[in-house]
Amino acid sequence: MKHLDTALVRALLKKQRIESAYRFRRGKFDVMGFLLSLLLIAAIVALFVVFFGKFVGIYTSVKGVFGVEGSELTAMLHPELRTYELLTLLYAVVFIFMTVSAITQINRQIFDADGARLYSAMPIDATSLYVAKTIAIYLSQLAVSVVVVLTVNLTVALNVYELVDLGWQFWLVTAATCLLLPLLTIAVGSILALPFHWFKQLLKDQFAVNFLLVTALTGVAFWIYSIVLNAVQQMLLGDDLKYFFDEVKMTAIVKTVSCLYPVKWMVDLLAANIHPAELGIGHNALIAGLGIAAVLVVCVVLSLVMLRFTLQSALQSHNVGSGSLAKKGGNLLSGKQGFWALVKKDFLLIFRTPAYMFSYLSVAVVMPLMVYFCMTVGSSLIESLIGLKADLELALFLTLLFGALTNIFCATNVSRDGEMFYIVKAFPLSYKTVFFSKILLCMLVTAVSQLASAIVLSVTGLVSWYVGAFLFFVGTVFGFVNICVATRYDFNHARFSTEEDGEITESNGVVSTIIVFGMLTAFIVGGILLVLRVVTELKQLSLGWLTYLLGGFIAVVSAGFAYFYFVGKLDEKYYRFEGGEI
Repeated sequence: MKHLDTALVRALLKKQRIESAYRFRRGKFDVMGFLLSLLLIAAIVALFVVFFGKFVGIYTSVKGVFGVEGSELTAMLHPELRTYELLTLLYAVVFIFMTVSAITQINRQIFDADGARLYSAMPIDATSLYVAKTIAIYLSQLAVSVVVVLTVNLTVALNVYELVDLGWQFWLVTAATCLLLPLLTIAVGSILALPFHWFKQLLKDQFAVNFLLVTALTGVAFWIYSIVLNAVQQMLLGDDLKYFFDEVKMTAIVKTVSCLYPVKWMVDLLAANIHPAELGIGHNALIAGLGIAAVLVVCVVLSLVMLRFTLQSALQSHNVGSGSLAKKGGNLLSGKQGFWALVKKDFLLIFRTPAYMFSYLSVAVVMPLMVYFCMTVGSSLIESLIGLKADLELALFLTLLFGALTNIFCATNVSRDGEMFYIVKAFPLSYKTVFFSKILLCMLVTAVSQLASAIVLSVTGLVSWYVGAFLFFVGTVFGFVNICVATRYDFNHARFSTEEDGEITESNGVVSTIIVFGMLTAFIVGGILLVLRVVTELKQLSLGWLTYLLGGFIAVVSAGFAYFYFVGKLDEKYYRFEGGEI
């Protein structure tokens, strides 16, 4: 391994900083997306502080369960032990997510970055390049670590301060943890980055397998999300979660916590002041520190050993190409009408791009589960909070909300074509054929997803069959609204990627704008209908049919406006279109 060239590392870091600043100067900064991200982060932090803070109070008061003292299980009640368990479990979840993020960032920076083609032709040694990329990744992980660690530790501390004396060491170690956690996740991620890249290459052309795998993982994620929602519902409804944590579950939690290395060592340092003699925790601070140091050293050594193989493989792949040959096949238009050929082209473009497949198709497939999980929790929650059943209005709101989120793929209907858009434009095809083929594909995905959602709600008995039919109609019509608005908005602000694969990584705010538009539509329409239902029920008026009438009317009128927005001077703009460059 060559000696580290610190001057070269500084130059590479300066290059990355200038490139980031240059994106802002070129007007490519997604202001809407940035504000939406800040709003989402603030909402998540606020919800976590409120609901998890309440959960901390419940969990630390669990009685008659098992704790660890040495190697034996003994019955005891200690809020200190419950606090230790919560911190360990939380940090384990954070550690997993940040490690996965580190793996994907390392792969993106080394294997998938556009600059790798430039580096492969320059006299840049692998060690300096790797260190520069790692520092950039560390800074991004550090920002996440600060937000997460401070949120978790402050929430726990504020809810146990009357029961547990955390001591000043807790806050000192909290500051150190913000810096240490990204080091651990990047160290572990560096070892797993190359196997992950090999696994991606193995499945690169297995599009169906990729789709099934990603969809299954997405479904599992929303299943876990439903469990969290159910717990939140129990807390809001006043159900005592203490009785959920019986002897069997608590024993399993304690045994799990005792095995969660290296996270357990981090919490040992945090809990150094929590009655170490009584609980058998915290007194291993020295061992914990040595253990964390050992993990870092081992990971750094292993990552440096794998460095040569990682970067050589990445740089060579950019020098010689991917090595894959085009499969023998017919002309896109051979044996097909131009309209259906374009539908197939758009479908294959989405299906064969992993990022699009996850964001578009997989989310559309799991939409029925998303609606079902939220409906099961929200139905009883709304009835308890406002004193009336509003299943129709809630189901309609969820259908519109998740339908809008599954329709974000139409926000790149034009931009994701890249240079292919000009090729299609040169074909002897009308602008209607080009654009309505995109509309049809999006409508097919939307209709299937909405139909599955309506069937799931009807079969499970959450709504009646005629309500399910109404939800399918309104959801599909509003899907048409989102598709028309998004496609035309993307066409008006088209930006084609300069990456070799043409994948859209920056949308100039189009995707963010469409997400906000869809969410506002869901909240406005759903909110109006829910308020109307509450008012009529309070006045003891039987006007449930107003939801059907008003909901259907708003949907049809919105579809009309969206269609005319979409086709307005579309032919003139299409034939004069020369934009799209980034």
